[in-house]
Amino acid sequence: MTFFTAFLAIFGLAFLDSLNPFSIAACVVVIAGQQSLARGLIFITATFSAYFLGGVALVSGWVEAAAAMRPWIKPWMMITFWLALALGSFVGAVILWRRPAATESKEAKPPTTAALVGVFLFALSSTLSDLPTALPYFGAIPIMVATETNFLGLLAWLAFYSLIYVSPLIVLLYFRQMAHKQFEPLVGSINRSMDWAIRRLTPTLLVPLAGWAVYEAVRLLLSV
Repeated sequence: MTFFTAFLAIFGLAFLDSLNPFSIAACVVVIAGQQSLARGLIFITATFSAYFLGGVALVSGWVEAAAAMRPWIKPWMMITFWLALALGSFVGAVILWRRPAATESKEAKPPTTAALVGVFLFALSSTLSDLPTALPYFGAIPIMVATETNFLGLLAWLAFYSLIYVSPLIVLLYFRQMAHKQFEPLVGSINRSMDWAIRRLTPTLLVPLAGWAVYEAVRLLLSV
């Protein structure tokens, strides 16, 4: 396969994959409010990273990657991980449930480090969870391999694909910065919906997650 043919095929598949309504809608929600530039850049960076690293795992092989990591993972590490996840989920649920409702007159403040970390984790987890349905990506990987390039070349192909994938999000963030008045009618309703989801919906999801993590920790502890 020639380079030009591979380029056109990968570009076309990446562009098709980039028209992901879920990723675009999530980006709209993230950048609808104040300080959208920082939140948008974090969201795009996390989405790019998830797609790129997911591609690396696909190229390397999920089985080979897991087999390579297994000798380094000790039982106590997994137990510690599950207990930390359980504690963090429970504490997070309590904090979010006790969080006061946002008011319209509340003065806008720069996003805190915790808020930006939250945006990053949200984008990372949502993109990874959506990755198994990324059929164009699965079609592009064999084309990349068929170019018979070395591993660095494959990384370049994956970076190119991931960049095309996030290009609509970049355009959306640019439009948000240049034409922010068009977003203003949506800001109030979106912020109220997001505030309710953060204070009420998220804790109800974190509590079962904490219980599941405790179960996994106990199961591993009993099997040691």
